[in-house]
Amino acid sequence: MTAAPRTAAAAVRHTRSVLEAFRGRPVTAVGELLVVGDRLVLEEFPASDPVREVSVRAADETGLSLTVVGAPEGAEELGVVVESESSGAGVTVRCRGREGPSPFRPWWETYLERVGALAEAWADRPRVVGAAVVEEGVLLAQQRCYPARHAGRWELPGGRVEPGEDEAAAVVRECREELGVDVRVAGRFGTDVPIPGEPGMLLHGYLATLADPHAVPWPVEHRAVRWLDAEGLTEVDWLATDRLLLDAMRGVVEEDQRRALSE
Repeated sequence: MTAAPRTAAAAVRHTRSVLEAFRGRPVTAVGELLVVGDRLVLEEFPASDPVREVSVRAADETGLSLTVVGAPEGAEELGVVVESESSGAGVTVRCRGREGPSPFRPWWETYLERVGALAEAWADRPRVVGAAVVEEGVLLAQQRCYPARHAGRWELPGGRVEPGEDEAAAVVRECREELGVDVRVAGRFGTDVPIPGEPGMLLHGYLATLADPHAVPWPVEHRAVRWLDAEGLTEVDWLATDRLLLDAMRGVVEEDQRRALSE
């Protein structure tokens, strides 16, 4: 497919596509995309299989890993891998684990068809950037004060990419407008995230650091800002879209903590 790898990885995580293709149902509350810890019952397991419940072990830019609940550790895994093509023209999505020969082949084929169509459709959506500003093992979050349905909830700094604007430049502009500070963009993180609504948009996550480490971000347009360590990330009420990047946020914070300890 011609979609970008992080867009394809988001399509792989699309909850409704997984449930419809697998004829499944959620055991736990799930969002637009699957996240680590979600549990599902997949009805397409053979009738002879005594365990049909799976949990999400990993869901990131490299793909999706599911573990059969109740099986010996590492004994039963399902998964999808997202790989960039060597030509640079697109990505390949392939199965790993228990996909065949039959009865799983039709199950996987239906799922991969959905993933391909969804990734292609999402690729044309307007883009929004979200900045994971990380300093010394903590990440900056900001609390919304409007609209009313989002007031009090937390999100990453960011916003829409203007026509003709580079995404990294949009990150810098949005952080300056929302936090009153300049940042340096360090690259991408996480999968893309679809934002529901009309027109639908696609959130691209970016890593950033303060251009001046002594600068103090302040809530220009928000109720509050707060620095969160890895444990603190789960202590705030994130917007639904940002919550889908929570595992990726935790990963970059923990990596920054490890880097600081090794220096």
